[in-house]
Amino acid sequence: MKQVNLSIDALTQKILKTSNLPLSTYQIAKQAKISWSTANIHCYKLKSEGKIDGKMEKAEVGSGKKMVWWIGKK
Repeated sequence: MKQVNLSIDALTQKILKTSNLPLSTYQIAKQAKISWSTANIHCYKLKSEGKIDGKMEKAEVGSGKKMVWWIGKK
């Protein structure tokens, strides 16, 4: 299998484009094989550039919240 070198921004967008559902920062980080903080920084950067959308949701486990991200219509 040929490995494609993508920037973290491009990889994040590719992961979101191939997902049918919004993904959490944690899910993006795991799929991209990067740290949560790196994924978080790049997601907020892409959101500020208008390339992806995101919103805070209540987490299914615990009483916390999580950020979910998507491209296009949710």
